[in-house]
Amino acid sequence: MPAVARLVAALQVAIAVTGAVIGLIGFDAQFAVALAAGSGCALAGSLAFFAGQRLVPGRSASGLLWGHLCGTALKVTVALGLLFWGLSAEGGPAAAPFLAGFIAAVLAHPLALPLATGK
Repeated sequence: MPAVARLVAALQVAIAVTGAVIGLIGFDAQFAVALAAGSGCALAGSLAFFAGQRLVPGRSASGLLWGHLCGTALKVTVALGLLFWGLSAEGGPAAAPFLAGFIAAVLAHPLALPLATGK
């Protein structure tokens, strides 16, 4: 896994854990679980993206493009599928913290590149 991919995954795990701890301290266990579950949806999407990039062999320009497209398709499918499943589940997590956790974890992508490049 490339360094940026590991950084994105690590940031998303850190966001999930931090959100769960803050939710547990400031609110209740249901709030904390909903935050962590929402962050987990984004993390699963990111991991699917990185796996999808590896589905296309080769390092040519067309291979990189197809790998990116496969990864993006898998990411959207996994992340949004889990998001909709979590929001529609009977007795599932509370919607507001679930969405907040998802959005916070998605923001790890724009944070990772400056951290990885030092710019």
